[in-house]
Amino acid sequence: MGQRIATLTHESPLGSWRISLCAPHPLLASLVASIWFGEGRVTYQRDRILPAGQSQLLINLGPPQYRIGTGASERRIAFRDVWYSGLQQGPIDTESPHGSALLGVTFHAHGVFPWLGEDLLMLGGQVVALADVVGAGVLALRERLLNCASLETRFQMVQQWIIGRFSAHRLVHPAVTWTVDRLIASDGRAGIGHLARATGYTRKHLAHLFQQQIGMGPKTLARVLRFRGVLSLLQAAEPLPWAEVADRCGFYDQAHFSNEFRSFSGLTPGEFVRKAQPDDQSIVLL
Repeated sequence: MGQRIATLTHESPLGSWRISLCAPHPLLASLVASIWFGEGRVTYQRDRILPAGQSQLLINLGPPQYRIGTGASERRIAFRDVWYSGLQQGPIDTESPHGSALLGVTFHAHGVFPWLGEDLLMLGGQVVALADVVGAGVLALRERLLNCASLETRFQMVQQWIIGRFSAHRLVHPAVTWTVDRLIASDGRAGIGHLARATGYTRKHLAHLFQQQIGMGPKTLARVLRFRGVLSLLQAAEPLPWAEVADRCGFYDQAHFSNEFRSFSGLTPGEFVRKAQPDDQSIVLL
């Protein structure tokens, strides 16, 4: 059965690139937000990827990419093969000076545990070489992808690899799935206490399940999703006063809004809106 693939092209002063999106296999539809392949070049030096309440499987099929390490030294960490990026609580700065060719699978917050099979608490907030977690088989997958010219076949191969790792012993707890879905639907505004009571579990037990199976507690995930709600409002054609943005997104006051915004983006709201945005997941830094 053929896959539905949509391809979007971008040409602007920011660069030239192409993104192809694939509809997930039915077995992955509830776990995967998107499957994509992007290639091209940008004209800027560095971008900042913002937390989104999602995890990423990233397979590099082109030149090296670089993550900028935190701290004063700004160490450049090369990304050449296959990486996993867990749920993030802060921004990630990257560079692609030689262009890029990346195949990615973006997972919903509860979409990783069934195939990765690790206690995700240790991987929350991390960006790691996936072979260090699951073994060298994932590098063999990358070699097969490099030797395959068909984008449709590449998408099929990646999805079958993920499905092949499923285990009946690694099902996400229904309380976690239900709570995540309601947090997403409310842009993080649903009360954690109310949601915990609805599942029949204590907040402490629900938080333990979240940390084990998605790598982040429900309160932190709610904060990230509320931040994403802010970014959605900022895409509106008519700019809103910051106080109104804060109120609509459920912050206590404008000071609370500003502190949370800086925590997740590394910038004040005013600094943020002055930055160019290649897409809704990132901003141009340099």
